[in-house]
Amino acid sequence: MTTVYDSVRYPNWPNTRTHPATIGALAQLLGRPSAPFGRCRVLEVACSEGVNIANMAVGAPNSEFLGIDIAESSIARGEETIRWAGLGNVRLRLADIRDEQAVQGEFDYIIAHGVYSWVSADVRAALMAMVGKKLSADGVAFISYNAFPGCRVRETIRDYLVYVLRDARDPQQRMEAARAALEYQMSGWSAEKPFQKALLEAAQDNLNRPIEVLFHDEMGEVWEPQFLSDVAAAAQAQGLDYLADAHPSVLNDGLFPSIRFDAAKKHTGGDWVKFEQLLDFTDMRPFRWSLFCRAGEKIQRIATPERVVGLYASADLTPASGPGKKTYAFRARTGVEFETDDPALGGLLGRLATEPAVLLDEYADSPAIVESVLRLFVNTAVTLATAPPVYSRTPGDRPLASPLARAQARRGEEVLAALHHKPVRMIDPFWNSFLQQLDGTHDHEELAQFVAGSTGKTIDESRRLIPAALQEVAGNRLLMDAVKAQNA
Repeated sequence: MTTVYDSVRYPNWPNTRTHPATIGALAQLLGRPSAPFGRCRVLEVACSEGVNIANMAVGAPNSEFLGIDIAESSIARGEETIRWAGLGNVRLRLADIRDEQAVQGEFDYIIAHGVYSWVSADVRAALMAMVGKKLSADGVAFISYNAFPGCRVRETIRDYLVYVLRDARDPQQRMEAARAALEYQMSGWSAEKPFQKALLEAAQDNLNRPIEVLFHDEMGEVWEPQFLSDVAAAAQAQGLDYLADAHPSVLNDGLFPSIRFDAAKKHTGGDWVKFEQLLDFTDMRPFRWSLFCRAGEKIQRIATPERVVGLYASADLTPASGPGKKTYAFRARTGVEFETDDPALGGLLGRLATEPAVLLDEYADSPAIVESVLRLFVNTAVTLATAPPVYSRTPGDRPLASPLARAQARRGEEVLAALHHKPVRMIDPFWNSFLQQLDGTHDHEELAQFVAGSTGKTIDESRRLIPAALQEVAGNRLLMDAVKAQNA
Protein backbone atom coordinates (compact mmCIF):
# COMPACT_ATOMS: atom_id res chain seq x y z
CA MET A 1 0.00 0.00 0.00
CA THR A 2 1.41 3.37 -1.04
CA THR A 3 1.29 6.07 1.64
CA VAL A 4 1.85 9.81 1.60
CA TYR A 5 5.28 9.10 3.12
CA ASP A 6 6.16 7.16 -0.03
CA SER A 7 5.33 10.28 -2.05
CA VAL A 8 7.10 12.81 0.18
CA ARG A 9 10.09 11.57 2.16
CA TYR A 10 10.09 12.66 5.80
CA PRO A 11 13.46 13.78 7.24
CA ASN A 12 14.75 10.79 9.20
CA TRP A 13 16.99 11.96 12.04
CA PRO A 14 17.95 10.60 15.46
CA ASN A 15 16.09 12.03 18.44
CA THR A 16 18.07 12.19 21.65
CA ARG A 17 15.01 12.06 23.92
CA THR A 18 14.12 8.60 22.60
CA HIS A 19 17.47 7.03 23.45
CA PRO A 20 17.17 4.10 25.90
CA ALA A 21 20.17 5.31 27.93
CA THR A 22 18.48 8.70 28.35
CA ILE A 23 15.06 7.22 29.11
CA GLY A 24 16.63 4.77 31.54
CA ALA A 25 18.32 7.60 33.43
CA LEU A 26 15.00 9.38 33.89
CA ALA A 27 13.38 6.18 35.16
CA GLN A 28 16.23 5.65 37.62
CA LEU A 29 15.94 9.19 38.97
CA LEU A 30 12.27 8.47 39.68
CA GLY A 31 13.07 5.21 41.47
CA ARG A 32 12.04 2.84 38.66
CA PRO A 33 14.27 0.04 37.31
CA SER A 34 15.01 -0.18 33.60
CA ALA A 35 16.92 -2.50 31.30
CA PRO A 36 20.59 -1.66 30.63
CA PHE A 37 21.16 -0.09 27.23
CA GLY A 38 23.87 -2.62 26.43
CA ARG A 39 21.46 -5.55 26.68
CA CYS A 40 17.88 -4.64 25.86
CA ARG A 41 15.14 -5.02 23.25
CA VAL A 42 13.86 -1.87 21.58
CA LEU A 43 10.80 -1.41 19.36
CA GLU A 44 10.14 1.74 17.36
CA VAL A 45 6.66 2.22 15.92
CA ALA A 46 6.50 4.29 12.71
CA CYS A 47 10.28 4.06 12.43
CA SER A 48 10.41 5.46 8.87
CA GLU A 49 13.88 4.53 7.57
CA GLY A 50 15.04 3.35 10.98
CA VAL A 51 17.83 5.90 11.42
CA ASN A 52 16.84 6.53 15.03
CA ILE A 53 17.18 2.91 16.17
CA ALA A 54 20.06 2.16 13.80
CA ASN A 55 22.07 4.93 15.44
CA MET A 56 21.31 3.43 18.85
CA ALA A 57 22.39 0.02 17.57
CA VAL A 58 25.86 1.34 16.70
CA GLY A 59 26.55 1.78 20.40
CA ALA A 60 24.82 -1.37 21.64
CA PRO A 61 25.88 -4.40 19.55
CA ASN A 62 24.42 -6.81 22.14
CA SER A 63 20.95 -5.24 22.09
CA GLU A 64 18.14 -5.91 19.61
CA PHE A 65 16.29 -3.23 17.68
CA LEU A 66 13.10 -3.62 15.65
CA GLY A 67 11.36 -0.89 13.66
CA ILE A 68 7.97 -1.13 11.99
CA ASP A 69 6.32 1.21 9.49
CA ILE A 70 3.65 1.12 6.76
CA ALA A 71 5.67 3.07 4.15
CA GLU A 72 7.29 0.57 1.77
CA SER A 73 9.84 2.99 0.34
CA SER A 74 11.00 4.04 3.81
CA ILE A 75 11.52 0.45 4.92
CA ALA A 76 13.36 -0.43 1.69
CA ARG A 77 15.65 2.59 1.91
CA GLY A 78 16.33 1.93 5.58
CA GLU A 79 17.14 -1.73 5.04
CA GLU A 80 19.69 -0.78 2.41
CA THR A 81 21.36 1.79 4.66
CA ILE A 82 21.46 -0.66 7.57
CA ARG A 83 22.97 -3.33 5.32
CA TRP A 84 25.65 -0.91 4.13
CA ALA A 85 26.37 -0.04 7.77
CA GLY A 86 26.75 -3.71 8.68
CA LEU A 87 24.37 -3.49 11.62
CA GLY A 88 23.20 -7.03 12.27
CA ASN A 89 21.23 -6.14 15.43
CA VAL A 90 18.62 -3.99 13.63
CA ARG A 91 15.57 -5.23 11.74
CA LEU A 92 12.94 -3.21 9.90
CA ARG A 93 9.55 -4.63 9.06
CA LEU A 94 6.61 -3.46 6.96
CA ALA A 95 3.71 -3.73 9.40
CA ASP A 96 0.50 -2.06 10.57
CA ILE A 97 0.14 -1.74 14.34
CA ARG A 98 -3.55 -2.64 14.03
CA ASP A 99 -2.39 -6.14 13.13
CA GLU A 100 -2.07 -7.98 16.45
CA GLN A 101 0.54 -10.30 14.91
CA ALA A 102 2.73 -7.43 13.67
CA VAL A 103 5.12 -7.69 16.60
CA GLN A 104 6.16 -10.71 18.63
CA GLY A 105 7.71 -10.82 22.10
CA GLU A 106 8.27 -8.16 24.75
CA PHE A 107 10.39 -5.03 24.59
CA ASP A 108 12.25 -3.08 27.24
CA TYR A 109 11.77 0.20 25.40
CA ILE A 110 8.94 1.06 23.02
CA ILE A 111 9.22 4.30 21.04
CA ALA A 112 6.40 6.02 19.16
CA HIS A 113 7.69 9.47 18.25
CA GLY A 114 5.46 11.79 16.23
CA VAL A 115 2.68 9.23 15.73
CA TYR A 116 -0.06 9.50 18.33
CA SER A 117 -1.69 12.80 17.32
CA TRP A 118 -1.30 12.22 13.57
CA VAL A 119 -3.32 9.00 13.31
CA SER A 120 -6.99 8.08 13.62
CA ALA A 121 -8.59 7.09 16.92
CA ASP A 122 -8.51 3.37 16.09
CA VAL A 123 -4.77 3.51 15.37
CA ARG A 124 -4.15 5.41 18.62
CA ALA A 125 -6.08 2.73 20.49
CA ALA A 126 -4.12 -0.02 18.74
CA LEU A 127 -0.84 1.68 19.60
CA MET A 128 -1.65 1.96 23.28
CA ALA A 129 -2.92 -1.63 23.34
CA MET A 130 0.34 -2.80 21.76
CA VAL A 131 2.35 -0.98 24.41
CA GLY A 132 0.19 -2.54 27.13
CA LYS A 133 0.81 -6.02 25.75
CA LYS A 134 4.42 -5.78 24.61
CA LEU A 135 6.15 -3.68 27.29
CA SER A 136 8.34 -5.77 29.60
CA ALA A 137 7.93 -5.72 33.38
CA ASP A 138 10.60 -3.03 33.86
CA GLY A 139 10.04 -1.49 30.44
CA VAL A 140 9.53 2.17 29.58
CA ALA A 141 7.46 3.46 26.66
CA PHE A 142 7.99 6.81 24.94
CA ILE A 143 4.97 8.37 23.21
CA SER A 144 5.16 11.92 21.84
CA TYR A 145 2.32 14.03 20.52
CA ASN A 146 1.03 17.51 19.84
CA ALA A 147 -0.54 18.75 23.07
CA PHE A 148 -3.48 20.94 23.96
CA PRO A 149 -3.89 23.67 25.02
CA GLY A 150 -0.53 24.86 23.71
CA CYS A 151 -1.35 23.75 20.17
CA ARG A 152 -4.25 26.20 19.85
CA VAL A 153 -1.95 28.66 18.07
CA ARG A 154 -0.62 25.97 15.75
CA GLU A 155 -4.21 24.87 15.18
CA THR A 156 -4.90 28.30 13.71
CA ILE A 157 -1.92 27.90 11.38
CA ARG A 158 -3.22 24.50 10.29
CA ASP A 159 -6.76 25.84 9.76
CA TYR A 160 -5.33 28.55 7.54
CA LEU A 161 -3.24 26.13 5.48
CA VAL A 162 -6.12 23.67 5.07
CA TYR A 163 -8.28 26.55 3.83
CA VAL A 164 -5.86 28.08 1.32
CA LEU A 165 -4.72 24.68 -0.01
CA ARG A 166 -8.15 23.12 -0.30
CA ASP A 167 -7.89 22.88 -4.11
CA ALA A 168 -4.22 21.79 -4.30
CA ARG A 169 -3.69 18.05 -4.70
CA ASP A 170 -0.14 17.52 -5.95
CA PRO A 171 2.27 17.18 -2.96
CA GLN A 172 4.96 19.39 -4.50
CA GLN A 173 2.39 22.02 -5.38
CA ARG A 174 1.01 21.89 -1.82
CA MET A 175 4.45 22.37 -0.27
CA GLU A 176 5.34 25.32 -2.48
CA ALA A 177 1.93 26.90 -1.98
CA ALA A 178 2.10 26.41 1.80
CA ARG A 179 5.37 28.29 2.09
CA ALA A 180 4.12 31.14 -0.08
CA ALA A 181 0.81 31.31 1.80
CA LEU A 182 2.51 31.47 5.20
CA GLU A 183 4.91 34.18 4.06
CA TYR A 184 1.98 36.18 2.68
CA GLN A 185 -0.10 35.87 5.85
CA MET A 186 2.84 36.74 8.09
CA SER A 187 3.11 40.09 6.33
CA GLY A 188 -0.39 40.90 7.59
CA TRP A 189 0.17 39.98 11.24
CA SER A 190 1.50 42.49 13.73
CA ALA A 191 3.97 41.69 16.50
CA GLU A 192 2.30 44.46 18.50
CA LYS A 193 -0.81 42.30 18.94
CA PRO A 194 -0.22 39.40 21.37
CA PHE A 195 -2.12 36.66 19.51
CA GLN A 196 -0.77 37.72 16.13
CA LYS A 197 2.73 37.77 17.60
CA ALA A 198 2.21 34.16 18.71
CA LEU A 199 1.01 33.29 15.20
CA LEU A 200 4.07 34.96 13.70
CA GLU A 201 6.38 32.93 15.93
CA ALA A 202 4.58 29.67 15.13
CA ALA A 203 4.61 30.37 11.40
CA GLN A 204 8.30 31.25 11.44
CA ASP A 205 9.04 28.08 13.39
CA ASN A 206 7.33 26.11 10.63
CA LEU A 207 9.26 27.91 7.91
CA ASN A 208 12.56 27.23 9.70
CA ARG A 209 11.98 23.48 9.36
CA PRO A 210 12.35 21.40 6.22
CA ILE A 211 9.29 21.91 4.01
CA GLU A 212 8.62 18.16 4.17
CA VAL A 213 8.08 18.48 7.94
CA LEU A 214 5.51 21.23 7.40
CA PHE A 215 3.81 19.06 4.79
CA HIS A 216 3.47 16.03 7.05
CA ASP A 217 3.16 17.61 10.50
CA GLU A 218 0.87 20.60 9.93
CA MET A 219 -0.88 19.58 6.70
CA GLY A 220 -1.44 15.88 7.32
CA GLU A 221 -4.83 14.27 6.87
CA VAL A 222 -5.12 13.69 10.63
CA TRP A 223 -4.04 16.36 13.09
CA GLU A 224 -5.47 15.78 16.54
CA PRO A 225 -3.50 17.21 19.49
CA GLN A 226 -4.14 15.52 22.82
CA PHE A 227 -4.50 16.51 26.43
CA LEU A 228 -1.97 14.80 28.68
CA SER A 229 -4.78 13.67 30.97
CA ASP A 230 -6.52 11.86 28.10
CA VAL A 231 -3.33 10.12 26.96
CA ALA A 232 -2.56 9.06 30.53
CA ALA A 233 -6.12 7.71 30.92
CA ALA A 234 -5.75 5.69 27.71
CA ALA A 235 -2.48 4.28 29.04
CA GLN A 236 -3.98 3.49 32.42
CA ALA A 237 -6.69 1.43 30.72
CA GLN A 238 -3.87 -0.75 29.36
CA GLY A 239 -2.20 -1.25 32.75
CA LEU A 240 0.32 1.57 32.40
CA ASP A 241 1.27 4.49 34.65
CA TYR A 242 2.43 7.90 33.51
CA LEU A 243 6.06 8.21 34.59
CA ALA A 244 7.25 11.64 33.45
CA ASP A 245 7.91 13.85 30.48
CA ALA A 246 11.17 13.06 28.71
CA HIS A 247 12.07 16.73 28.32
CA PRO A 248 14.29 17.69 31.28
CA SER A 249 12.77 21.16 31.62
CA VAL A 250 9.44 19.58 32.61
CA LEU A 251 11.06 17.61 35.44
CA ASN A 252 11.83 20.48 37.79
CA ASP A 253 8.71 19.85 39.88
CA GLY A 254 9.28 16.10 39.77
CA LEU A 255 12.87 15.87 40.95
CA PHE A 256 12.82 18.58 43.64
CA PRO A 257 10.31 19.50 46.35
CA SER A 258 7.75 21.65 44.54
CA ILE A 259 5.92 24.65 45.94
CA ARG A 260 3.73 24.61 42.84
CA PHE A 261 2.71 20.99 43.43
CA ASP A 262 1.76 21.70 47.05
CA ALA A 263 -0.17 24.83 46.07
CA ALA A 264 -2.14 22.94 43.43
CA LYS A 265 -3.27 20.12 45.73
CA LYS A 266 -6.64 21.76 46.37
CA HIS A 267 -7.30 21.40 42.64
CA THR A 268 -5.54 18.10 41.98
CA GLY A 269 -5.85 16.13 45.19
CA GLY A 270 -2.14 15.38 44.87
CA ASP A 271 -2.62 13.51 41.59
CA TRP A 272 0.50 13.97 39.47
CA VAL A 273 -1.18 13.76 36.06
CA LYS A 274 -3.76 16.35 37.09
CA PHE A 275 -0.93 18.58 38.30
CA GLU A 276 1.01 18.39 35.05
CA GLN A 277 -2.21 18.96 33.12
CA LEU A 278 -2.73 22.18 35.06
CA LEU A 279 0.86 23.17 34.25
CA ASP A 280 0.11 22.67 30.55
CA PHE A 281 -2.63 25.29 30.89
CA THR A 282 -0.18 27.56 32.72
CA ASP A 283 2.75 27.08 30.36
CA MET A 284 0.68 26.51 27.18
CA ARG A 285 2.89 23.54 26.35
CA PRO A 286 2.41 22.56 22.67
CA PHE A 287 4.19 19.19 22.66
CA ARG A 288 4.65 16.25 24.99
CA TRP A 289 7.30 13.50 25.26
CA SER A 290 5.43 11.19 27.66
CA LEU A 291 7.01 8.18 29.35
CA PHE A 292 4.94 5.26 30.63
CA CYS A 293 5.77 2.21 32.74
CA ARG A 294 3.93 -0.80 34.12
CA ALA A 295 1.36 0.14 36.76
CA GLY A 296 1.86 -1.05 40.30
CA GLU A 297 5.04 0.24 41.91
CA LYS A 298 4.85 3.75 43.35
CA ILE A 299 6.82 6.35 41.42
CA GLN A 300 9.22 8.19 43.73
CA ARG A 301 9.22 11.67 42.28
CA ILE A 302 11.72 13.42 44.54
CA ALA A 303 15.24 12.39 43.49
CA THR A 304 17.71 11.33 46.17
CA PRO A 305 21.51 11.44 45.80
CA GLU A 306 22.05 7.67 45.60
CA ARG A 307 19.94 7.48 42.45
CA VAL A 308 22.74 8.97 40.36
CA VAL A 309 24.89 5.88 40.98
CA GLY A 310 25.54 4.28 37.60
CA LEU A 311 24.60 7.41 35.66
CA TYR A 312 26.94 9.27 33.32
CA ALA A 313 26.85 13.05 33.00
CA SER A 314 27.87 14.79 29.79
CA ALA A 315 27.99 18.44 28.88
CA ASP A 316 29.29 20.75 26.17
CA LEU A 317 30.95 23.39 28.35
CA THR A 318 33.51 26.11 27.80
CA PRO A 319 35.20 28.26 30.48
CA ALA A 320 33.53 31.63 31.00
CA SER A 321 36.07 33.48 33.12
CA GLY A 322 35.86 37.24 33.39
CA PRO A 323 35.65 40.20 35.77
CA GLY A 324 33.38 39.56 38.72
CA LYS A 325 33.00 35.85 38.06
CA LYS A 326 33.62 33.20 40.68
CA THR A 327 36.56 30.79 40.62
CA TYR A 328 34.85 28.27 38.36
CA ALA A 329 32.66 29.67 35.60
CA PHE A 330 31.32 27.87 32.53
CA ARG A 331 29.01 28.43 29.61
CA ALA A 332 26.93 25.64 28.05
CA ARG A 333 26.23 25.43 24.33
CA THR A 334 22.61 26.27 25.18
CA GLY A 335 23.81 29.67 26.42
CA VAL A 336 23.29 28.91 30.11
CA GLU A 337 26.09 30.29 32.30
CA PHE A 338 26.88 29.14 35.82
CA GLU A 339 29.68 29.64 38.33
CA THR A 340 30.79 28.40 41.73
CA ASP A 341 33.54 28.76 44.29
CA ASP A 342 33.11 25.15 45.44
CA PRO A 343 36.29 23.30 44.35
CA ALA A 344 34.53 19.91 44.29
CA LEU A 345 31.73 21.13 42.02
CA GLY A 346 34.20 23.18 40.01
CA GLY A 347 36.34 20.10 39.52
CA LEU A 348 33.36 18.11 38.24
CA LEU A 349 32.42 20.89 35.82
CA GLY A 350 36.00 21.05 34.62
CA ARG A 351 35.92 17.34 33.90
CA LEU A 352 32.65 17.71 32.01
CA ALA A 353 34.29 20.38 29.88
CA THR A 354 37.09 18.04 28.82
CA GLU A 355 35.76 14.47 29.09
CA PRO A 356 32.96 12.87 27.01
CA ALA A 357 31.23 11.69 30.20
CA VAL A 358 31.75 11.43 33.94
CA LEU A 359 30.41 8.54 36.00
CA LEU A 360 28.61 10.11 38.97
CA ASP A 361 29.17 7.31 41.50
CA GLU A 362 31.88 9.18 43.39
CA TYR A 363 29.57 12.17 43.90
CA ALA A 364 26.56 10.25 45.26
CA ASP A 365 27.57 10.99 48.87
CA SER A 366 27.62 14.76 48.15
CA PRO A 367 23.96 15.92 48.13
CA ALA A 368 24.87 19.49 47.22
CA ILE A 369 26.83 18.42 44.14
CA VAL A 370 24.09 16.01 43.07
CA GLU A 371 21.50 18.75 43.40
CA SER A 372 23.66 21.08 41.30
CA VAL A 373 24.01 18.43 38.59
CA LEU A 374 20.25 17.83 38.57
CA ARG A 375 19.58 21.58 38.42
CA LEU A 376 21.85 21.79 35.39
CA PHE A 377 20.08 18.75 33.96
CA VAL A 378 16.58 20.29 34.13
CA ASN A 379 18.05 23.43 32.55
CA THR A 380 19.39 21.23 29.68
CA ALA A 381 23.01 22.19 30.38
CA VAL A 382 23.91 18.61 31.39
CA THR A 383 22.64 15.32 29.98
CA LEU A 384 22.33 12.11 31.99
CA ALA A 385 22.46 8.56 30.68
CA THR A 386 22.84 5.01 31.94
CA ALA A 387 25.70 4.36 29.50
CA PRO A 388 28.69 6.44 28.37
CA PRO A 389 28.76 7.88 24.85
CA VAL A 390 30.65 5.87 22.24
CA TYR A 391 32.02 8.84 20.35
CA SER A 392 35.65 9.91 20.50
CA ARG A 393 36.92 13.47 20.63
CA THR A 394 40.35 12.43 19.34
CA PRO A 395 40.84 10.90 15.88
CA GLY A 396 43.52 8.34 16.69
CA ASP A 397 46.04 6.86 14.24
CA ARG A 398 43.41 5.11 12.08
CA PRO A 399 40.20 7.11 12.54
CA LEU A 400 36.93 5.23 12.67
CA ALA A 401 33.68 7.03 11.86
CA SER A 402 30.24 5.70 12.75
CA PRO A 403 29.28 2.95 10.29
CA LEU A 404 25.80 4.46 10.02
CA ALA A 405 27.17 7.91 9.20
CA ARG A 406 29.46 6.33 6.59
CA ALA A 407 26.46 4.54 5.05
CA GLN A 408 24.51 7.79 5.01
CA ALA A 409 27.46 9.54 3.38
CA ARG A 410 27.54 6.80 0.75
CA ARG A 411 23.89 7.59 0.06
CA GLY A 412 24.75 11.29 -0.31
CA GLU A 413 22.85 12.49 2.76
CA GLU A 414 23.61 16.01 4.03
CA VAL A 415 22.22 15.39 7.52
CA LEU A 416 24.00 12.57 9.34
CA ALA A 417 23.29 10.67 12.56
CA ALA A 418 25.95 11.65 15.10
CA LEU A 419 27.02 9.46 18.00
CA HIS A 420 25.53 11.77 20.65
CA HIS A 421 22.22 10.86 18.98
CA LYS A 422 21.62 14.18 17.30
CA PRO A 423 21.57 15.14 13.61
CA VAL A 424 24.52 17.07 12.18
CA ARG A 425 24.56 18.83 8.84
CA MET A 426 27.62 18.44 6.59
CA ILE A 427 26.72 19.97 3.26
CA ASP A 428 29.98 20.05 1.31
CA PRO A 429 30.26 16.91 -0.92
CA PHE A 430 33.84 16.58 0.31
CA TRP A 431 32.56 15.21 3.61
CA ASN A 432 30.58 12.46 1.93
CA SER A 433 33.67 11.04 0.28
CA PHE A 434 36.03 11.75 3.20
CA LEU A 435 33.81 10.08 5.80
CA GLN A 436 33.67 6.88 3.79
CA GLN A 437 37.45 6.62 4.13
CA LEU A 438 37.24 6.69 7.94
CA ASP A 439 36.67 2.96 8.33
CA GLY A 440 39.50 2.32 10.77
CA THR A 441 41.90 0.96 8.16
CA HIS A 442 43.51 4.17 6.83
CA ASP A 443 46.21 6.13 8.63
CA HIS A 444 46.68 9.90 8.29
CA GLU A 445 49.12 9.59 5.41
CA GLU A 446 46.73 7.39 3.46
CA LEU A 447 43.93 9.88 4.13
CA ALA A 448 46.16 12.68 2.82
CA GLN A 449 46.81 10.64 -0.33
CA PHE A 450 43.06 10.22 -0.79
CA VAL A 451 42.41 13.95 -0.35
CA ALA A 452 45.15 14.81 -2.83
CA GLY A 453 43.75 12.39 -5.38
CA SER A 454 40.14 13.48 -5.00
CA THR A 455 40.51 17.25 -4.67
CA GLY A 456 43.50 18.13 -6.83
CA LYS A 457 45.41 19.56 -3.85
CA THR A 458 49.10 18.85 -3.48
CA ILE A 459 50.14 16.15 -1.06
CA ASP A 460 51.65 18.76 1.27
CA GLU A 461 48.42 20.77 1.24
CA SER A 462 46.47 17.61 1.93
CA ARG A 463 48.71 16.63 4.84
CA ARG A 464 48.12 20.04 6.41
CA LEU A 465 44.36 19.70 5.87
CA ILE A 466 43.96 16.30 7.54
CA PRO A 467 44.22 17.36 11.23
CA ALA A 468 41.61 20.10 10.81
CA ALA A 469 39.31 17.82 8.80
CA LEU A 470 39.50 15.07 11.41
CA GLN A 471 38.89 17.55 14.20
CA GLU A 472 35.80 18.77 12.36
CA VAL A 473 34.50 15.21 12.15
CA ALA A 474 35.32 14.58 15.81
CA GLY A 475 33.69 17.85 16.86
CA ASN A 476 30.50 16.71 15.16
CA ARG A 477 30.57 13.51 17.25
CA LEU A 478 30.99 11.24 14.22
CA LEU A 479 34.17 9.44 15.29
CA MET A 480 33.89 6.28 17.34
CA ASP A 481 35.67 5.01 20.40
CA ALA A 482 35.91 1.44 19.07
CA VAL A 483 36.73 -0.07 22.48
CA LYS A 484 33.64 1.49 24.11
CA ALA A 485 31.45 0.30 21.24
CA GLN A 486 32.70 -3.28 21.57
CA ASN A 487 32.15 -3.27 25.34
CA ALA A 488 28.72 -1.58 25.25
